Amino acid sequence: MSFTYLPFVAPGGQEGQPSAPAGMAPPALDQLERGHAALRRAARSLEHDVEPVIDLTGPARALERAAGAIYDAFDGRADRLGAVRAALAEIDSAAVPIGDAAGLDAGLATVGALLRDARGWLEHAEARLAGAPPAPPLDPLPILASRDRPRLHAVRRASLVPRLKVPEPPPAELVAKPPPPIPRPTTFDELKAAVATLKQRAPAPGALPAAAARPLAPRGDEPAARPAPPPGFAREIGAAIDDVAFLRGRTRECFEEVAMVGMQRAPLLGDPFRGALVLERRMLAAIDVIAAIGAPALEHVPRLVAEAPVKDPSLAFASAMVLGCFAGRDALAAAEHALLRSERDRAFIEALGAALKLVPHELLPLALRSLLREPEPLLRAMAIDVLAYRGLATEDELVAAASDEAAPVAARALHHLGCAPNQRLPELIQRALTSAAAADPELREATWTAMALSDHPHASITLRAAMEAPEGGDAAALLLALAGDEADARHLVARAFEAPRHGLIVAVGWAGAASSVPLLIDLLEGEGDKAMKLAAAYALERITGAGMWEEVAVEDDEIVVAEPPDPDVGEPRELKLAQIVSDPRDLPAAPAPEMVEQPTVDAARWRAFWIERCQGWDLGARYRRGLPYTPEVALDELDTGRVTPGERRSIQRELIVRTGHFVRFDPHDFVVDQEEAIAAWRSIASRASGAPGRWTRPRRRAG
Repeated sequence: MSFTYLPFVAPGGQEGQPSAPAGMAPPALDQLERGHAALRRAARSLEHDVEPVIDLTGPARALERAAGAIYDAFDGRADRLGAVRAALAEIDSAAVPIGDAAGLDAGLATVGALLRDARGWLEHAEARLAGAPPAPPLDPLPILASRDRPRLHAVRRASLVPRLKVPEPPPAELVAKPPPPIPRPTTFDELKAAVATLKQRAPAPGALPAAAARPLAPRGDEPAARPAPPPGFAREIGAAIDDVAFLRGRTRECFEEVAMVGMQRAPLLGDPFRGALVLERRMLAAIDVIAAIGAPALEHVPRLVAEAPVKDPSLAFASAMVLGCFAGRDALAAAEHALLRSERDRAFIEALGAALKLVPHELLPLALRSLLREPEPLLRAMAIDVLAYRGLATEDELVAAASDEAAPVAARALHHLGCAPNQRLPELIQRALTSAAAADPELREATWTAMALSDHPHASITLRAAMEAPEGGDAAALLLALAGDEADARHLVARAFEAPRHGLIVAVGWAGAASSVPLLIDLLEGEGDKAMKLAAAYALERITGAGMWEEVAVEDDEIVVAEPPDPDVGEPRELKLAQIVSDPRDLPAAPAPEMVEQPTVDAARWRAFWIERCQGWDLGARYRRGLPYTPEVALDELDTGRVTPGERRSIQRELIVRTGHFVRFDPHDFVVDQEEAIAAWRSIASRASGAPGRWTRPRRRAG
C-alpha cells in the first residue's frame, strides 16, 4: 500500500514568505499558546458566565491588554520576554478584583481558576524565553499580489486585540454639591444673618422648573418646502468623509466580495470546475486590496463580523479567509474570537473551517491543536477535520479523535483514517459500531465510509444490511455501489427494482451494471413519480454517456418562495420601475423562466439508444459514461465530466478503492490544486486500469 500526497501550499512554501516565528523555540511557542487558550477561555467566561456583581470593565480591559501582550510576544512586535512579563502583570491586575469577589458568584471563581492556569503557562514560557537570545527586529517583506493561490501577507501594524463585551457600570447619580454649613449663631445679629442666608438659598415659593424651549411655528409668508428630487438625485451633497472612513468603506466592499465568492465557488451541474478560477482570482484580488490598504483595513475586518446583525456563515468564511492570509497569531485569533462568539452555531463553525482549509497561515497547526483541547465537540471536530484535510494531523491525533466520545469528532477522524488506513482502524471501527453514539447519523456514515475505503472484511455485509434501513439506507447503498464487487452490484440492482426508491436508483447508476439499463428504461415507462424517473434518467446517463440532455423550466416553488402581497391601505400603489422609465408602447416582456439541463425522461428515446448503440455491450460488465469501467475512465469523469462537487467526492472515494492508492483531492480546493491532484492521479489510474468493465479492487486492508 502506498500513499501519494500533493505538495500543498504549505505555510512558508511560497518564496519570500515567513515560515515560523523567528527566535521562538517550539516548547516556548506551545506554552505561550496554552497560556493564550486559557486566557481566551477566561475572557469568554467573563463575557457570558459572570453576573455583574462588581464592575467588570477594569478586569475586561486588563485581559484585553494581556491578550495584546501575548500577541506581541508571538509575532515579535515587541521584546518577547518583556511582552510575556507585561501579560503576567495584566493578568495579576485582573485577578485581584476577581479573586476578592469570587465568593459572590461562582462564575468569578471559574474565571479566577482559568487566570491562574494562564499565568502558570506564561511563567513556563517566560523561563524558556529568559534563556533564549533576543530575536532580531522584524523586517516585513514587500506585499506581493496573489495569483491562483493566496499569499501570506506580512503587514506592519499593531496587534489586533479583541474587545470584550461586559456590562458597563451604571452612570453615577448627579447630586448637587451641598452649600457650605452655616456657623452656629451665638448672638442675635448672627442669628439674623443666618436666617437671611437660608432665605437666599431657599427657592422662591411656587417656582417651577424652566420650560424647554420649543421651536417657533413657521410663518405663513415663508416659502413652502421644495419637492423631493427624483430617484437617483440629491439636492445637497453631504460633508466629505475622512480618509479612515473611506478606507473602511473600501474594506467592507472587499470583505463582501470574499463572502460572495465563498458562496459561489462551487460549480453547478454542467459547469466545468475550472470556471471557478475567475471567481477565485476575484477573491484573492480583494484580499490583496485589503493587504495594500494595510493596518486600517485589517483592524476593521473583525468589526465587520462583530457588528453584523446576523452571524451569517458567509461572514465566518470571509473573516477566516481574509485574516488567515495575514501573518501573525493575532490575525487567526481574531477569526477564532468571532467563532467563539457564534453561540456554537454549526453552520458558522463549518464555514470558518472551510476557509481554514484554504488559508496559508504559518501558525494554523498551532491554532488548530489549541482548538482540539476545547470542551465544545463541534470545535474539536472542525479542528481535526482541517488538520487532516491539510495533511497536518499526526496518526496519534487522528486515533485519539476517532476514540473521542463525541460523535462529530469521531466521525471526522474516521473519514480521514479510511483514506489512509492504519493498524488500529479495525479496532476503531468496531468501537464506533458498538459505542453509545453508534446511532448518530454522522458517525454511522463515517464508519461505513471507513469500512468501504479500507476493504474491511465485514464491509459488504454491513452495507447490505444498512441499505435496507429507512434512515441512512441511501448513503449505505451508494458506498456499496462505489466499493462493492460484482455480487454486491447484482444485489443492489435486485433490491432497487424490487422496492424502488430514489437513493437506490442513484446507487444503481454508480454501480454501472450493464444489465440494469433495460430495467431503468422500464422504470421510465412506469407510473413512478417525477423524482424517481429523473433519478433513473441520471443513472442511465452515468452508465451510457448518451448525452441526451434537454432544457427544462424550473418551477417557481423550487427556487423562490412567493412574498405575501402588501396590504391595501387605500393609497395609490407605486408603479414599477420598468413602467416609469419605459415607453408604454414598448414595455419589457415578462422575465423568462429559469432553465436547467437534465437528462431526458423519454423512455422511447432511451430504448432507441439502447437498441442502436449498445448491442455489443457485455451484460455482465460494468460501464461508466458509455465505456467499460476503469479507474482511468472514472478519472476522466472527475476531470471533465458533468458532475457536481458531491459527485466528484464520490469519484475520489471510488478511485481510492479501485486503485489502492491515495492522492489528496477535494473539490473545495483551489482550481490549481485540483489540477495537480488530477495529474497525480493520472499515472496511478492508468496502472490500475488493466481489467476494463470489472469490479476489481486491490486490497487496502490494514488489520
